[in-house]
Parts: sequence; C-alpha cells; structure tokens
Amino acid sequence: MLAVATAVFTYYTAWVFVLPFVDDSNALHSFFLPRDYAIKLPFLLLLLSGLGVATFIGKVLIKNAEKEKQKKSKKTE
Repeated sequence: MLAVATAVFTYYTAWVFVLPFVDDSNALHSFFLPRDYAIKLPFLLLLLSGLGVATFIGKVLIKNAEKEKQKKSKKTE
C-alpha cells in the first residue's frame, strides 16, 4: 500500500508541478492525462469518500436506533 501511495503521489506531483514547465511537444506529455483532470479526479475522490463516510455513519445510527427500540420494548413487557 505504501508503494502504491508513493507512486500515486509521485505521478500527481509530476503531473501538477513539473508538467506545466515542459514543452507541449515533449513526449513526456503522452504519459499524463489532460491537466483539467488534475482538479476533477481529486474532487471526485473526495466526494465519493465523503459519501462513503456519511453512509457508514447513517447505517450505524440506524442500527443503534433499532437496538434502543428493542431495549425499550423489552422493558415495557
């Protein structure tokens, strides 16, 4: 996982900070996506991560509410 994270960090750093200073005719540009994806992809990943966290929290809250209902119904019986 550390190797993958390092590779992604190196790729993104070169894409965002080095590539703008290289000529457009250089062959290095063929290894990278267009620059507008440098903003779109992290935003999409952030959005999906936030959705995943919100879904997890929602499921936990629903399960806790169901457990509380069961406890209350057992106490009244």
